[in-house]
Amino acid sequence: MERGRYGESETFSMLTVLQDHVVVIHMYGDLDLVAAAALRACLAEAVGLRTPPRIVVDAEALTFCDSTGLSVLMGALPAVRSVGGALALSNAHGRFARMLRITGLDSELPVHDSVASAAAFLTGPGA
Repeated sequence: MERGRYGESETFSMLTVLQDHVVVIHMYGDLDLVAAAALRACLAEAVGLRTPPRIVVDAEALTFCDSTGLSVLMGALPAVRSVGGALALSNAHGRFARMLRITGLDSELPVHDSVASAAAFLTGPGA
């Protein structure tokens, strides 16, 4: 986990990209209690961008995630599924990937090695 100059948390930001039939949310920095509301709002907006929603949350540049961040990701699943959509993660690494495995969340929220493989999973046959 990286920290700023004086020990403060890194900031959190997101970039939402429409990629063919998939919405990709790239996360940057620390996903914690302070950042949770921003991600929650972004995910809610992403549900309405494509019908049905196919959303990839990319964690490649995520430096930290606490239980609040995991809760936001899991909380988005019912909303996405209720409109026939699907949600997947890409590039989960380090402590974040370990937290997903330990909690069993990786069985509910598919994790892929890249945005491309997550997008293919969401849009491929049987999706």
